[in-house]
Parts: sequence; structure tokens; C-alpha cells
Amino acid sequence: MNGATAAAVAVIAGTPYDSGLGAELLRAEGLAAVPHAMAASPDEQDSLQYQDPGALAAAFHERLGELRARGTELAMLFCNSLSAVVDHDHAALPVVSPVTVYRELLPGLRSSLVVTGNANAALGVERTVRLANPGHRVLGVSDPALVRGIEDGDPAAAFDASHLPTTLRLAEELGLDAVVLACTHFTAVLPYVTAACDLPVIDVGTRLVELTTRAADPVGAENHG
Repeated sequence: MNGATAAAVAVIAGTPYDSGLGAELLRAEGLAAVPHAMAASPDEQDSLQYQDPGALAAAFHERLGELRARGTELAMLFCNSLSAVVDHDHAALPVVSPVTVYRELLPGLRSSLVVTGNANAALGVERTVRLANPGHRVLGVSDPALVRGIEDGDPAAAFDASHLPTTLRLAEELGLDAVVLACTHFTAVLPYVTAACDLPVIDVGTRLVELTTRAADPVGAENHG
């Protein structure tokens, strides 16, 4: 694809908040992007994932097929928990997703604190780690309340009210290699996490944007590689 003429990247996520955030971050990199939410709220997205994941996966692939028919060439799946429910390796469109990030980064770590927005996302990380780096030690923590606090519009207050300040100190005491923010909502609290913790912090949302930008401009990526 070419940055001047390429079709807009489809940003698919669980809710309007994270699909909108992903599209905003891509636009800041100079890419056209259109958000596509699979649910109206975190509660609805969680219900879909837990009660009928097969239907959610079918709806995801149906959406990709519709987007391809309309000329879309690339999708960014900007939702960690949704990436654990759908298999996109053989989808109608190329998809850059949290699983892409896990496969790239987790093999190089011996251990990590993985903070997710729900248990499905934690499962997705552990499943990928088992395949890519079985010796990796994962301390997983799920915090749906932090997701809802961020969607309420005050990320700083949501961070302060969460378990994260205490859990980050525990990760430091355990000597873990890194903290992995495995929920795209948590890009909103990245500054507070890095200020509260001396460990390296991997923000999956930020890396997703980097990889998608590279995939959307392969010529530029080759020139810089």
C-alpha cells in the first residue's frame, strides 16, 4: 500500500472507545483509518465473548468480508480480548492484532506481569506464550473495572483507584522482566504506569499502531529497515 493512495485502515475493536482510539492513533501517524466497534460497551463486549464467542467470531469475519468487498486492504484489531476469541490467521483481510505483538515480543522475555481487561485477554496471552516461549513466566492480572473507569473519561482517576499501583510494585519485587499492558484501553494510562514502575513497559496498543503503520507502507518500512 501507498500512504497517499491506500484505502483507509479498518480499526476493529470491542467498543466505540477503543476502536476510536486506535483510529485516532493511526491518523496521528498520517494514515486514513475508520473505526468499527463490535459492541456498544465493555459489558456488551464481555457478554458476547463469554456467552456466544462463536457468533462473535462469525460476526468479525463477516465484517472483514464486507470491508474487503468495499475496498479495504488492511485491518487493525485493536482489542486484546477480542483477539483471543477470533482466529485471524486466514481471514479475508490481513489483520494486525495483539497476537501479532505477542508473537513478536514475548519470546524475548523470561517473565512478565500481564495486565488485561478481562480473562479472555489473559487466556490469549498465555496461549500464545505456551506456543512461542513455554519457559516464559506469566503473572496475569485482569481488571475489567479499570476498563470501565477509562471509558468513563478520567484515566488518571481510574488508574489511582485500580490495583495497578500495588501490583506494579509487586512485579518489581518479583524481579519480572517487563510489564505488558495487554488491553488497548490501557494505552490511556501508559504515562501513569511508566511513572509508577521502573520495569520496562510494553504497551500493546502502541506497538499495534507501529506495526500497522509499517504494514500500510511496506516501501517505507523497507527503506528504513
